[in-house]
Amino acid sequence: MNIAATGTALSALSFHTEHAAKMNKVVLDQIETQGEMILNLIPDNPAGVKTDPTSAVGQIIDVQV
Repeated sequence: MNIAATGTALSALSFHTEHAAKMNKVVLDQIETQGEMILNLIPDNPAGVKTDPTSAVGQIIDVQV
């Protein structure tokens, strides 16, 4: 096997792994932002209340505008 080809393949794999990790962080940040925006739409929600992302309660919220 060619050493240069192996190095190139490992470099490409590393690039894709780094990109996937960055995109995962972007998606999680977006989900958190949207959750906070939805909480702000609920009129009875006291200010400063944070959701527990590890809880299964309230993971699916149907919002109609």
